[in-house]
Amino acid sequence: MDKNSNNIRLRSLLNFRDAGGLRLASGGKMKTGLVYRSANPDRISKKDIVSLKEIGIKTIIDLRGPSEFKKRKAIIPGVKIINLPLDFREVTHQKIRPLIKLRYDPEEIDRIINGLYIDIIDASRGVLGKVASLILEPGYVPLLIHCQAGKDRTGIISAMLQMIAGAEREEIIRDYMASNDVLVPYFAKKLRIRKILTLGLFPSEAVLHAVRQKNRDIETVLGRIEIHYGGIENYLSGSGFDITNLDLLKKLLTEY
Repeated sequence: MDKNSNNIRLRSLLNFRDAGGLRLASGGKMKTGLVYRSANPDRISKKDIVSLKEIGIKTIIDLRGPSEFKKRKAIIPGVKIINLPLDFREVTHQKIRPLIKLRYDPEEIDRIINGLYIDIIDASRGVLGKVASLILEPGYVPLLIHCQAGKDRTGIISAMLQMIAGAEREEIIRDYMASNDVLVPYFAKKLRIRKILTLGLFPSEAVLHAVRQKNRDIETVLGRIEIHYGGIENYLSGSGFDITNLDLLKKLLTEY
């Protein structure tokens, strides 16, 4: 298996891909084989565990809060599991559920999700600092970052790492939106079944709209960091990360 391939597909690990490989604004690319991203690995198969071991995964970073943990958590021998919770599950359900169950309002759903993205960005500073520090620690990389579906919280942290590496803006947006290629067909199939079982009563169209990644949200991530925080380096400097190691981190994340 090509350890640096962006074409690795794991059947039991949804939305898995390398967070690297993006073109840099200064030339070169973000290094592959260092940071991976995915949906939750709670039901990963033995075959895919072997694949993760072949890739060399040493650490799994779980961004979920305690309320999201399933009874069946991934146990991969020799792989460290670190929980850095960004727990927005309850507030998301409280704000989105009425719009899905009572009245389908796509514009309002988009507005609420976009607002939640700002909240996640503002809450992610310490998490990014810890992830950045772990990347520099011996024995922690390659690492896998995940939340539940591997699209929002994971997408935000991945985008921040890509910003640190100096990836082109269009590349960061493209990688973020790539989650739709996997998640939209996956959820569409599950929601069709749910709608059939409920005799057409389940609001599948509204749920699928909420699940779909939107260009507006990743633009909000980039804009929030660039305008509100004054850039990714300023954001990182208040994260607990030793900013004197920034050049070392950039060097590790890139290749020319």
